Amino acid sequence: MSSFVIRYFDLQARAEIVKAILTFVGADWKVEHPVWPEEKANQPSGTLPVMIETKPDGTQFVLSDAAAIEFYLLKKYNIIGQESNEQEARQLQLRNQVLDACFQGWMYQFGPEEIRTYAKGNFAVLTKMVVEYHEKILKENGSNGHYFGDKVGYADIAIYAGFGALKAIDGIKETALELFSEENAPLINKVFKAVENEPKLAKYVASCK
Repeated sequence: MSSFVIRYFDLQARAEIVKAILTFVGADWKVEHPVWPEEKANQPSGTLPVMIETKPDGTQFVLSDAAAIEFYLLKKYNIIGQESNEQEARQLQLRNQVLDACFQGWMYQFGPEEIRTYAKGNFAVLTKMVVEYHEKILKENGSNGHYFGDKVGYADIAIYAGFGALKAIDGIKETALELFSEENAPLINKVFKAVENEPKLAKYVASCK
């Protein structure tokens, strides 16, 4: 069985979905926090996250970029691929929408002063639209706590992990909690509960508390 090292900052951000997937499939994995920027040049593209997979024969596969790592793991462990192309693409769309909201939050948290006010306002507008769209998709699936089917899947995991990243952003957390509240997002909250009740994700959920 392969083992994995995920290199990322000591932050709840871009590597969250990767960590959740690895937990979900029961992989042997750990996180390393490179010293930054001293170790920047040691990364494949000078960015994080980076995945280092050590295979049973000792060979390694190194991959950077969160979306690429997620896609590799999803295919490797057959989390996606059984559904239609349309449904597979929709799951990626839903994931990206929440990450787009995260990006606005990160611009507010880490960006220069001149864009912080814009980013915070844009976050509120964008996230409200995302919540409304996701509620519609969840209703179409029967309001059963899952985006597709009746079991925890990629979209469920991605949205839970993405919301966790939003809650970790100073100055954005309060807006995120309001927009994703039980009152404003009842069906998304059913997804959160389904993920939290999934035994295979117990360690990841505990790490987010």
